[in-house]
Amino acid sequence: MKLAIDKITAKTGRYKIAKGSWCQIEGEELLNDGTAEIAVSRRDSHTVQLTGMIAGLRTTICDRCGEQVKQNLHCEFEYLVSTLKMEETPELREMECSDEEANTLYLEEPDIDVDGILREQAYLALPLRTLCSEDCKGICAGCGVGLNSDICRCPSDNSGSPFAVLANLSNK
Repeated sequence: MKLAIDKITAKTGRYKIAKGSWCQIEGEELLNDGTAEIAVSRRDSHTVQLTGMIAGLRTTICDRCGEQVKQNLHCEFEYLVSTLKMEETPELREMECSDEEANTLYLEEPDIDVDGILREQAYLALPLRTLCSEDCKGICAGCGVGLNSDICRCPSDNSGSPFAVLANLSNK
């Protein structure tokens, strides 16, 4: 979905967006049942304020045990969208920017790519690590059994280990 900047007025326009192409990243479904709501209003002749919310259900796998996990995803976001060009600085230098400057999107074309913004926000809302439960035990590195539902079948004899010699050193 694209919104033309010149069609946005000072009156807040609200849009409800059902699951669409923004729910997919590289052909993989990011959200099974994703919905988004956005509100846009003109701030001045060159700037538009865009606020939104994404909610959905995500099906993925646990990072420790590989079991399927259903996870709720919810995020809220806010952007200022500007048609002005960013000031070009002749040299790169370290500078501090305000929160408003960090959340400003500078457009090259007079259209807002809403699908791109929604996809980006959904991706940023993903957790770094997904677990089926906080006490997930994972899988055994030796025999590959799922430790949440089964017992490890690895032999408890460590005499074949190259570190078995070190155990004798600590006893002396």
